[in-house]
Amino acid sequence: MHPVNLLSAAITQHEDRPELPCKPIQGICAITGQQGWCVPRKRLLGKSFTNRDLLARPDSDMVSADAYYALKFKWERMGSWFCDGITFERLTRQDVRTKVFQERMPERWTAYATTSYKKHGSLIAKVNTHDKRMWLFEMRLVDCTNMPQVNEWWNILNAALRAGIGRSVLESLDCPAYVIQKVGLSTWLEFEQWARSKNQSSLYAFLCYLLPSQEELKHG
Repeated sequence: MHPVNLLSAAITQHEDRPELPCKPIQGICAITGQQGWCVPRKRLLGKSFTNRDLLARPDSDMVSADAYYALKFKWERMGSWFCDGITFERLTRQDVRTKVFQERMPERWTAYATTSYKKHGSLIAKVNTHDKRMWLFEMRLVDCTNMPQVNEWWNILNAALRAGIGRSVLESLDCPAYVIQKVGLSTWLEFEQWARSKNQSSLYAFLCYLLPSQEELKHG
C-alpha cells in the first residue's frame, strides 16, 4: 500500500476534497505503480515536477485517482499531518509530539512532520503496519520503532534543554562560551560526548524539532 491510498480513503470523505479533472480510465499509476482507475499524469504533475526518482513507474503517463485526490488536497502540502485511512488530521508540533509518544497506533497509518509548506510528503512517507513507526520529517525518514531508544534520547535532550542548552546548540553542538559557563563545563562535556555520535541522524534531528518551545517551558 502507498500513502496516497490511505490519504485518498480519508480525503474523499472530507469537505475540502478535490474533484477529478475528467472521467478516469484504467491504467498504471506513475506514482504508485498500481493498476486501477487513473487520470492523465499531466493533470497532476506539471513540467515543474522534477522528482522522477520518487515515481514507481516514471514511464507511465497516468496517475491514479487516489494519487490525484491525495496530492491535490491542499492540506497534504500545507503542513504536518497524520492519516489512518479513516481520518486526516492536521498537526501542530505539539500534536506531532503527542502522536510520536502515543502508546497504541492504528492498524495502518502514515504521517509527515514539516516546518515548511508546498511539499508533498505523501510521495516519500511510509505506510506503517503492526509495530512499525516510520515518520517522515521534512524529506528524511525517521524510524521510531524502537520506542525505548526514542524515550531514552528524548529524556536526555529534554534534560539538556532544561539545563539551559538551547535548541540550536543541541542541533549543531556548536556551544558558545557563555552557555558553557551558564550550564557548567562538566554538564556540557557530558552531553556533547553523548550527542556527538548521534546528531547527524534523522532521529536526533526529529527529536530536537519536537522539544518544547520556550513558551511551553515558561508555562511548565
